[in-house]
Amino acid sequence: MMTLVVYDISDDKLRAATERKCRDYGLKHIQRSVFIGFLSRGDRLALYQELSEIITEGAVRVYVMNKRLYEMRMCIGKVGGFDDDPDYGGDLYVQV
Repeated sequence: MMTLVVYDISDDKLRAATERKCRDYGLKHIQRSVFIGFLSRGDRLALYQELSEIITEGAVRVYVMNKRLYEMRMCIGKVGGFDDDPDYGGDLYVQV
């Protein structure tokens, strides 16, 4: 399943730790506060547990979607310096 991690963390150290955890699980950093990638249920739960142990302020949301829903995403533009979305085809990507 596709896993989307969205966070709002103002503390630089906590934000960096969150980003490291997401990268450790192979997630792509597609926007300033967004990581995405395919994770098994076990990996998703492990990531959630690890994040819950380090987050002392701010907020983290972990969303799950199946491949069909992910393929229906629509994107406009791209923020420089960040990863591309995982390419699994079928998306409507509009570059402006």
